[in-house]
Amino acid sequence: MRSSRKCGRARPGRVFALVAAFVFALWIGPNPPLGYAVGRGLLAGAGLVATSFGINYLFSARSMVLWAIDAGYHVVQFVLFGLVLGLWH
Repeated sequence: MRSSRKCGRARPGRVFALVAAFVFALWIGPNPPLGYAVGRGLLAGAGLVATSFGINYLFSARSMVLWAIDAGYHVVQFVLFGLVLGLWH
């Protein structure tokens, strides 16, 4: 079995997370107020990512519990992106 953890190579998940953070930062713009950035993170996570996951999970007849775990992770991820960017700028 091949391992996704190889020395000197970035794992694909990290690359995807960096791309998502970069695009999110472009979307909220420079110097966003904290509440705005966190709110946009919640909108992106719950309104875009979680609903897209929901469509795919319903189509493939996957568990809604698993959807809640997977979608919840991304909701938290985007809220944290907003928190960090709101505090940083």
